[in-house]
Amino acid sequence: MNLGKEQNFVSAVIYVRNNSSVLEGFLNHVYSKLGELFNQFEIVCVNDASTDNSEAVIKECAKAYHCAVTIVNMGYVQGVELAMNAGCDMAIGDFVFEFDSANQTWPENMMEQLYRKMQEGYDIVSACPKGKMKFSSKLFYSVFNKFSNIKEQLRTEAFRLTSRRAINRASSMNQAQMYRKAVNANLALAQTYVEFEPTGENRIDKQSSKERTSLAVDSLILFTDIGYKIAFVMSIVMLAFAAIVGIYTVIIYATGHPVEGWTPIMIFLAIGFFVLFAILTFVIKYLSLILNLNFRRQRYVVESTERL
Repeated sequence: MNLGKEQNFVSAVIYVRNNSSVLEGFLNHVYSKLGELFNQFEIVCVNDASTDNSEAVIKECAKAYHCAVTIVNMGYVQGVELAMNAGCDMAIGDFVFEFDSANQTWPENMMEQLYRKMQEGYDIVSACPKGKMKFSSKLFYSVFNKFSNIKEQLRTEAFRLTSRRAINRASSMNQAQMYRKAVNANLALAQTYVEFEPTGENRIDKQSSKERTSLAVDSLILFTDIGYKIAFVMSIVMLAFAAIVGIYTVIIYATGHPVEGWTPIMIFLAIGFFVLFAILTFVIKYLSLILNLNFRRQRYVVESTERL
């Protein structure tokens, strides 16, 4: 035992999905940095039904590592969030590094910076790249932060370090965390971020891009009241429209020669559209309450676990 190293047991959970071309270098980097900092640590690789030789790369790397390496093989492709849930449930460390991608875009000492920052009293510390975000990401975070009730403002993260207390609290709040970043922001625990200058481009395949788009839409529905507010605004618009149509109809009826039956039909349609959108507003609000009480019941499906 090296007394000069940190005595806390640390886990690194890594999402793997057809990353064989970069996986060996990434694993070696994580292993090397953990070995420099900690006496005891483990690596948990969550293999999300990869179709390449990613699993073989993990096993080959594990032969040279002096730590526990666990492969969690998902039963089918379940996406980053559910797969990482499975990995974090498997991890036993006092602190857990969560890597949603096997692409290293941060400086060499970034993992140590997050750990040192956490020692200042934080439960969640994220590594956030500097610079301009993509338009789609900027739009999502702007809308999400505006219409959600979370205290912390969400932003792009490369990876994060989470305490065992934060993981346990998140797990007790939700059976499965559909969007871990948003759940973490609602834990009422101290969290912060460390910025860095990206050293490489974060490669996102088409499958991940589709998954992120779907996750963004689901998150806006589950964690914000944007649907209710849109329906409410439309109800106000339709109320104004109904009032205008009603006034116009009365004026035509009083001063003109309307077609027989036109006046009651127009009044009925105007009132009907208003009532329709008013009902839609209440339905959306009701559904949002149900979702808040019951969402994220889905559990991940693990095919096998292998400890190397």
